[in-house]
Amino acid sequence: MNEAQTKTMKTESQANGKVSRKDNGTGEKPPSLRSLRVEAEIYAISKTLEYTGWNRRRAAQLLSISYRGILYKIRQHNLTPRPRVQEEPMGEMLKADSQS
Repeated sequence: MNEAQTKTMKTESQANGKVSRKDNGTGEKPPSLRSLRVEAEIYAISKTLEYTGWNRRRAAQLLSISYRGILYKIRQHNLTPRPRVQEEPMGEMLKADSQS
């Protein structure tokens, strides 16, 4: 095999198997840096608010942002607390088990 044939084979295999930067092979474009940053911001704020029991002042302190900043982000991303699940008290469960 000569040098020209080798170059042709390399070029063909690169053209067939290479995925461009704009296409990840599934037909979708990769997420933008902005969308990834927003997603990470929402995740960090949500987890911190859950950790603090939605104490926004404490969450702002933990995230090293101002209180007004966290209020703005909560409104901007339309974040709301999840409804709490009412758990049955342990005493009631023990009474039910002992009656069986």
